[in-house]
Amino acid sequence: MSNILISCDFFGKRVLFLMSGKGFNSDFIEKLKSKNEIVSTISKYIHVEKKGKNYWACCPFHSEKTPSFCINEYDQYYHCFGCKESGDVITFIMKYENLDYPDAVEELAKNAGMELPKYSGDEKFLERKREKDELLSILNLAREHYKANIYLKETKPAQEYIKKRGLGRRELENFEIGYSLNYDDLVNYLTGKGKKLEDIRKAGLIESGNKGYYDVLAGRLIFPIVNASNDCIGFSARDLTGKSMAKYKNTPSTPVFDKSKTVYAINLVKKEKQTNGIPNIIIVEGQIDVIAMHKAGFKQTVACLGTAFTNDHAKELKRYSENIVLCFDGDFAGIKASLRAIGILESAGLNVKVAMLPDGKDPDEYLKEFGADKLKELLQNAVPTTDFKILSVKKKYNLSHPADKTKFVSEALNVLRELSSETEKDVYLKVIKDISGVPLDVLRRDLLGQAREESHEEKLVKPLNVSTKALSYILACMLHRKDFADVKFDLSKLIQDPNQNALYSLIKERKNSGEELHITTLFDYFDVENQPEIKDIINYNFEEIKDEKQYFEECLWLVVESYLKDKQAKLTTMFKEATSQEERKKILEELNKLTKQVKNKNLEDFNA
Repeated sequence: MSNILISCDFFGKRVLFLMSGKGFNSDFIEKLKSKNEIVSTISKYIHVEKKGKNYWACCPFHSEKTPSFCINEYDQYYHCFGCKESGDVITFIMKYENLDYPDAVEELAKNAGMELPKYSGDEKFLERKREKDELLSILNLAREHYKANIYLKETKPAQEYIKKRGLGRRELENFEIGYSLNYDDLVNYLTGKGKKLEDIRKAGLIESGNKGYYDVLAGRLIFPIVNASNDCIGFSARDLTGKSMAKYKNTPSTPVFDKSKTVYAINLVKKEKQTNGIPNIIIVEGQIDVIAMHKAGFKQTVACLGTAFTNDHAKELKRYSENIVLCFDGDFAGIKASLRAIGILESAGLNVKVAMLPDGKDPDEYLKEFGADKLKELLQNAVPTTDFKILSVKKKYNLSHPADKTKFVSEALNVLRELSSETEKDVYLKVIKDISGVPLDVLRRDLLGQAREESHEEKLVKPLNVSTKALSYILACMLHRKDFADVKFDLSKLIQDPNQNALYSLIKERKNSGEELHITTLFDYFDVENQPEIKDIINYNFEEIKDEKQYFEECLWLVVESYLKDKQAKLTTMFKEATSQEERKKILEELNKLTKQVKNKNLEDFNA
């Protein structure tokens, strides 16, 4: 398939659409898709089952228990009937792996063993990609250099710390732990590899001082931060001297690293999911806790680099599991962090539970004192978030004091007001009663009496043009190859929407050439995600139509009628403005002809 130039008429103007592979040769994109068959590719990420002629799965892009994610093997595209996500194999990789289009194409080319052609898209994107690739090259070199240092005799402080924390060779290799010897070593190594000082600075590794550039992580134990694609994007470094004000120091924000979006050990969780599957993701607070958890067999554990939990963290985690267990430190700060994370995770549609560690314990300390079996039991007994919130409120007060008991009840009832289910509220009222001793009827009266009213702004929805809606069905029938969808006349003059007209031209061009149009091709030509009129046509729900053929004919007439009436209105205006009798007579004849066509509802007249 080569690039296609489609010509369409819009309101009397001729418009050209250049349909291409979005910066790659279209022939290459078609071959890439054929070598990355959509069912087998998606099956590497989620479990799919064949039902009828299609494959089904629970959607990886929203929370659901009943599969509504449909993969059409013949046309090589997917559609979720729940959240309405749809796309081809490239779109899936973009969304699932959080990649730009060119990077998703590159990933699929690697999978297929194909040589990647030169990208000819947006020049600004190319410039950003070149910068990103160079920074990643520098960071990956630094990772290897730091790792090699850990075994040198000069690295005694790091080796003693590692031994003290109970970390073995396996943990060193899995987490690629390293050491920065001094201020100059890394600078000399990277410049010796031909890297420019300014680029090394942009990667967040060095800064300029009185004596020149120096390693900002000098003398620290190094934890590489690796993304889901196994690229090192930054470092977290621990001071071993006890002299630094900051125990941990992270790489600053760079074009490839933003700690508000980064999840530590996500690369290992991805590998574990693909190898053995994971029941959930466990979130802890720090790198050492992550490493200790993995060593104990909990290989689905991650952390968020000492920053506040964000929506971006939640999105990243949702790609690998919808079930989250929070296992933060058992102190006030840990409880506060858990409460904040719960709101963000649940807003992202994730199922959240909380494993409550004893006061003052972190996961690493708990494992050392009680062992992996006890922690496994604690994780299995993780409580739902509402239980955790109520128990967290309880910890704040001495319930033997009447004033504290009143505050506890008031805050606990506020927790219940966040619940949407009346049944759930009733169940937890009994929990509050058991903790506080306050009678159930009193609690229920307080809950109802203080219920907050929420105001909802009315959203004005612009009604869909009848003609546009009818055209969506007509084009959907043509695209999905319905045997009755053979239109005898040119629709282009009836279609006002540019995207619909471009789609119609593509369908017509393929039909005239005798080449079948597979739906997967549309994702190369249109920005489907941001063009709802095209997305709706691709994913049209025909099950809602009782008699598809009859409805097709009705829609076809609606479109023609809309066109004829629009023409009538224009001619009527022209008639009123006409100055000569002859001109008015000619317009009147045309108006009478149109009136007859509208009255008879005869498409044959229109065809003629």
